[in-house]
Amino acid sequence: MVSTTFEHLDAHKQQRVLAALVTEFSQYPLAQAQVARIVKQADIARGAFYKYFSDLKDAYQYAFKEVIGRLHTGIAGPEMRRDPYAATAAFLHEADESKDRDFIRLHFTKNSGLVSVGEAPISENAIEWAVTTLCHSAISQALANPDQTDLILKHLKAALEQLHVKES
Repeated sequence: MVSTTFEHLDAHKQQRVLAALVTEFSQYPLAQAQVARIVKQADIARGAFYKYFSDLKDAYQYAFKEVIGRLHTGIAGPEMRRDPYAATAAFLHEADESKDRDFIRLHFTKNSGLVSVGEAPISENAIEWAVTTLCHSAISQALANPDQTDLILKHLKAALEQLHVKES
């Protein structure tokens, strides 16, 4: 969680720090990321980094929430919630076209098991839970194996049909 010190920075400095975080976490998995590179690119003191974030994991969680928020902006409408297949395909397309593509890919292939980034609550409805699990798994597999995206989406569609989840 970012500190109130960070929240009170002017927007330009916040964006500079965020850009440095995204660059670092797009090029290096969390386990290899370095505060030194982040503070150099952001043009802040090392001590300032630790005033803004408790550690690299904290900084990563902040950057992830910002990046995922940008991706979800275009696909968060009610029509997408009614059609999980379309939402998953749209997310993969947005991720692939995004300037944050490398960040997202590293998250799903290297970092997702290292940090908690606010997982969705588990639904009481077994079908909703299964759909959510399938869609997230499809995203993870497609980002790890981009050349298999069409096949993964084909399997997702078939599985959703078996669960009687219809497209809108």
